[in-house]
Amino acid sequence: MKCVNCGTQNTPDARHCRHCGAVLPTTAGVAEVIPSYGEDPGGTQPLGADLTDNGGTRPLSDTATTIPIEVPAAPGPHTRPLPRSRMFFEPLPERALLAEDRYKIRALIEETPMLNTYSAVSRRALVDCKQCGFARNNYGDQFCLQCGASLANLEPLYPNYVIKETLAPDAVAAERRLAEMELHHGGALLPIETFNETLFGTRRVYVVLPEPSPFTAARLPSPPETTDVVHWGVQLADALAYLHKNNVAFGAADLDHVAIAGKAARWFNFASARAQTPGTRNRKVYTDDVITLAASLVVLLTGKAFAPDMTVSPPGLDRTLRNVFTGKTTAASQFADQLRDVISEIRRPTSYDVRVGRLSDVGHVRQINEDSLLSMEVGRVHRSIGTPIGLYAVADGMGGHSAGDVASGLTVDLIARHAVETLLAANLDDQGNDFDVSAWLREAVALANKTVHEQRQLAGTNMGTTLVMAFIAAGRAYLANVGDSRAYLINQAGMKQITVDHSLVQRLIETKQLTVEEARTHPQRNVIYKNLGDRANVEPDIFQIDLQPGDQLLLCSDGLSGYVEDSATLDIIRSAPSPQVACRQLIDAANANGGPDNITAIIVQLETLS
Repeated sequence: MKCVNCGTQNTPDARHCRHCGAVLPTTAGVAEVIPSYGEDPGGTQPLGADLTDNGGTRPLSDTATTIPIEVPAAPGPHTRPLPRSRMFFEPLPERALLAEDRYKIRALIEETPMLNTYSAVSRRALVDCKQCGFARNNYGDQFCLQCGASLANLEPLYPNYVIKETLAPDAVAAERRLAEMELHHGGALLPIETFNETLFGTRRVYVVLPEPSPFTAARLPSPPETTDVVHWGVQLADALAYLHKNNVAFGAADLDHVAIAGKAARWFNFASARAQTPGTRNRKVYTDDVITLAASLVVLLTGKAFAPDMTVSPPGLDRTLRNVFTGKTTAASQFADQLRDVISEIRRPTSYDVRVGRLSDVGHVRQINEDSLLSMEVGRVHRSIGTPIGLYAVADGMGGHSAGDVASGLTVDLIARHAVETLLAANLDDQGNDFDVSAWLREAVALANKTVHEQRQLAGTNMGTTLVMAFIAAGRAYLANVGDSRAYLINQAGMKQITVDHSLVQRLIETKQLTVEEARTHPQRNVIYKNLGDRANVEPDIFQIDLQPGDQLLLCSDGLSGYVEDSATLDIIRSAPSPQVACRQLIDAANANGGPDNITAIIVQLETLS
């Protein structure tokens, strides 16, 4: 039955319109609702497409009222609903345009009295960054807005979105707040933007969200593999850690809020999220997120809710999940690191070796080479299984003659001695599984900083040094950095910068005052705010990454990273016949670009031991 008020088709036995609530005609009696239209104060025009005349009606303005008109009914008892006012707004038609024509409506997904949800498509060509996954780069941009990676030779995309529309801002308050915070993480489909538009005399509020994948974790077509579940857990835990760091509690870390697309898992639907005031954070809500995620992983693995007497395999995964349920693990970042350990347990190479290239050059301008490098390997094969360990470091000294070279030399010498006495000894005694490498890295940095700082005061110089170092064991790399010497991971996916520079231009990039390309030529690009020797105490950044056969780790000073584009570095490393040849070619490339600084590179390549 068709509603005479709004034109919506209803079922034959319906008494009231499902769309506007008007009384529908019946055989017993008829009650009409005739709209009283006010003048459209906005005078707005259709959004980029002709609005369809829906059953001979036109949209209600915000001044519309309803006047019930009685028609005599047939004899017999019957009831009529009391007249009531209704706040009502028409959905947008297909092909309508929003936000200065950036989005085109494809279809109405869901309609309620106060909230319309649409599928939409971007009318602007965008590019997905292959390094960090940031999907809002404009086609034609040279570098990613999020991580600074090159966007050359990437195809334009016109992604799909979900757009929520409401008259009541509170209905989408959480998602609007997240959109205003401009958060981005590869493990979360966070709101992209929010805006307002006045249509038909009413102010409508919009939130734009990425379109989730067809499958949620609660409705997968087939049971997943354990390895996939653990990988998904790492991504989701990393995303929670990112949200918590930004004072946001998700509040819905269950399977219905996980979108699955192959190897990728992402949180979506942030209507339950809560932003907390820094300094007054309720940490329990963050712990609850972690517990809910762990419980969700158990359901994916076993098809059942967690019970104390159940076990999952491998043992490391069972132990990791129990740590969450017993309160030993409360932070999302800690949970993510423990799940990475499980991945290493499942997939680490059974037998592998390392090939290393190392080279340092004074360059074409400097008189002395203030860079120093360290390369220590212990090759072990036991019962036909190769498990080498290695420690590598690049230190870029500063302070001029008899200062920078002294600082970098002191640093690598002290780290080498400390490693022989502690780190290597523990791993050679098969204590490596219980050895806290991250704590050792911090200790080594503190000792090196203390030595350089004391020498600086005794000599009355301004000596200092940057440092990037990596310890590789059991298929994993543990890294620490202070300053702007860098570590990169090179594999089939491309080249990814692991460390973050402690430099002025990096801060300007992070605050969007500089682009990556502008930073390369900025007059203060060599200004760093953290180094060894400058202060009595220094805190390094610590990273952990899993390595697979074929992966390569590049450690280098800014004499290389500052004068050879990342894309050229990747091409050289991929085409070189060995890591040592690659180091030589990288230094030649930096010198070909002027060689204004000392240049140092170490390349560690993981190989299957046949």
